[in-house]
Amino acid sequence: MTCAPRRTRFLPIAAGLAVMAAGGLTACGTSTARQHPAAAPLEQTAEQVQQAIATVWPRLGEIWPGADFSDHNLLLTDGRSVWEADRDHATRVEEDKVRAEKIKLPQRGGFDVITWQGKHSLIVRVAQGKELGQLRQDPLGLTSPSAAMHAFELATHEQFHPYVQNKDGKTWKSLAKLEAAGSGDREELYPLRAAPRIERAMIYNTLLDAAKDPGRARELLTKTAWWRQKYQSDHREEADSPKQVDLLEGTTKYVEQTALSMALAGDRSGAGDLRKATLSRLKPMKTAFKGVEPYAIGTAALLAADAQGKNLKTRLTQDPTTPLDALLEGVEPAPPQKVPDDVRQGVTAAVDKTNKQLAQSIDPFVKAIQDHGTRVLMLPVDKVSGSVGGSGFYTTEELPISITPEARATFSLPSGTMTLAGVTAGQMEQDGTGYFAVPLSADAKVTSDRLTVKAKNLHGSIAVQAKDDDGQTFLYAR
Repeated sequence: MTCAPRRTRFLPIAAGLAVMAAGGLTACGTSTARQHPAAAPLEQTAEQVQQAIATVWPRLGEIWPGADFSDHNLLLTDGRSVWEADRDHATRVEEDKVRAEKIKLPQRGGFDVITWQGKHSLIVRVAQGKELGQLRQDPLGLTSPSAAMHAFELATHEQFHPYVQNKDGKTWKSLAKLEAAGSGDREELYPLRAAPRIERAMIYNTLLDAAKDPGRARELLTKTAWWRQKYQSDHREEADSPKQVDLLEGTTKYVEQTALSMALAGDRSGAGDLRKATLSRLKPMKTAFKGVEPYAIGTAALLAADAQGKNLKTRLTQDPTTPLDALLEGVEPAPPQKVPDDVRQGVTAAVDKTNKQLAQSIDPFVKAIQDHGTRVLMLPVDKVSGSVGGSGFYTTEELPISITPEARATFSLPSGTMTLAGVTAGQMEQDGTGYFAVPLSADAKVTSDRLTVKAKNLHGSIAVQAKDDDGQTFLYAR
C-alpha cells in the first residue's frame, strides 16, 4: 500500500467558505448556528439567479480578459425539483428530461459540472437549512448569505476553472508550471499550529488595508512584504507548497466576488464601483483556517492591484507566480511588524478549538487505518459522481496521506453506489490508481463479495474484491 497523497478536486471553499464545513465546523473553526433560516422557494431562487446571470455572464470579460459565459446555463435543485436558468429565462425542468440526460442530483452542498441542452453547465444543490445557516457564519465576508447569490457565485467560480483556466483543455502556462514544480498541496499538518496561520492572516489583513486605501498602498504593502518574508522564513516547507493553489483559487475567487458585486449592482457598475462594493463586504482575518487563505489572499491582492492601476491578469496566466508575489515585486519589506492582540488571540483560540474537534475524527481514522484488524474500503477516485466535500484537508506525520473529515461524495460503480455522508476518508494510491480509503465498522456486511453498509455517514451496496496487504484486508470497489 502506497501512503502517498492523491490530488483530487474537492468541493472547494471557493464557492463559499462554509461549504466545507458540513460536519459542525465552519470554515474557520467556530460552531455552526443551531437555528437554520428558512429557504426561499426554488422558483424564486431560480429567478434571482437568472437575473444575475443575465447581468454578469455576458460581461465577464470586463472582470477577466477572455472570460465569456454568455452561452452557458445552470441547473438548480433542492433535491426534489429542478430549474434551469440562463441569460434569457428561468424555467422548471421536467423530471423525465433530467433522467433522460442521466444527470444525478447532487448531495446537500454539492454540485456537478455537466452539459445541458448542448451547453456548458453546472447543476447546483441550493443551500438550505444547515448549509444556509453556515453561509451566514462566514467571518471574512467572502461568502454570500443569500441562497440565490451563493448559487450564482458557486456557478461562476466552478465554471472559471474548466472554461477559463483550462479552456479547451489548455491549462494556463502558469498553473502547469507550478503544478509541475509540486506546489499544489492543500493539506495542513495536524495537530495545527497557530504561528503560520497568524502570519498568513497578517498578509491578508495588510493587503486588505492597501486595497481599501490606495493613497497609502505603497506604505501598507511594505508591511505585507514583511509578513510574507517572515512566513517564508519561519515556515519554508509550508510556504513552498500552496503557490499553485494560491494562483488557481485566488484568481477564481477574485472573479467570483467581483461578479457578485456586478450582479448586485445591476447594469450600473464601473470597475471602480465594483472594487469598492467588493471591498465593502470583506473583513479582516481574525481566525484560522488554512484552506481559506489562498482564496482570501488572492482576492485581496488583485483588488489592491486594481486600486493601483496595475494589470496583473495576463501575466498570471503565463508566469509561474501568484497574485501576491506579482503585486509585491520590487516592494521592500517594512521594519519588523507586531501582531495585533485580537488577531493573535482569535487565531490561537480557533486553532486550539479546531485541534480538539479534529482529534475526534482524525485520531480514530489514523488508528483504524493502522490497525490490521480493521477492514478498509477502497473507492476509486475516478468513480466519484459530482463534487466531493468535507471540512478541510489534513495530513499527519504518522500517516502522511491527505485526510478529509466529514467527507461527502457519491461513488457510482458498475455494481452499485456508495455514498460518503460525513465520514472521515483518506486518499491513497495503489498501483498507480487513486482511492478514497474508509475504515469499516465491524457490522459492515460482506456477502458473496458484495459489501452492504447502512450507516448514517456511509451507505450503499457494491461488489468488492478483498485483498490482503501485510495481514490487513482492503476491499476494492468494483
